[in-house]
Amino acid sequence: MMAGALARREIVVPDRSALANGFRGYKPEGELVVRKVEVVEDETLRQLKKAFSEYLTLDSPKHHTTNYFYENAVSRIKKLRYSADDVERFSLALGEFQNEKEFPKKAGIFLSVLINMGKDYSYVIHTAHLSERPKYIGYMNTKAITVKGDVGWDFALYMKGGEIHLEGSYERIAVMYHGKIYVNGVLIADY
Repeated sequence: MMAGALARREIVVPDRSALANGFRGYKPEGELVVRKVEVVEDETLRQLKKAFSEYLTLDSPKHHTTNYFYENAVSRIKKLRYSADDVERFSLALGEFQNEKEFPKKAGIFLSVLINMGKDYSYVIHTAHLSERPKYIGYMNTKAITVKGDVGWDFALYMKGGEIHLEGSYERIAVMYHGKIYVNGVLIADY
């Protein structure tokens, strides 16, 4: 060995009182309301919220498929009249329901049905204010959707056409047949 090649190693243990005092300047935080959004309610929004509230009571046995939930949502809204603006306001009002059982799945499917059955071509929905990411956003989509916020599993499942512009992140893109998906301005799927 070469002289001086060996170095002496020392372990420095900090004074415990210095560690304990490191958090002295911090105070406990109070509970905060999670991203509450105020939405002006009119008759159309009231009807959409009522239909969704009834939809939330739907039992969810394991043998029921996503299509079962889709068709159930269709039956609840097929007689309602609403616009793309109403769907956008409804997406903001969803925060009222986010503590309900299976909210992410049911919210995503219900929004997808509203868009697929709507008369307009372009829709904007908001999810950034929700504590859990809605799943199945864009299920069987054929229209133009802009999502402002994050989405959960099976994003764009069985998408048949159109395009989705996501201004946020996603957990998983599912099997899609046709259409385009942009995430934060970048084209990531084109079938």
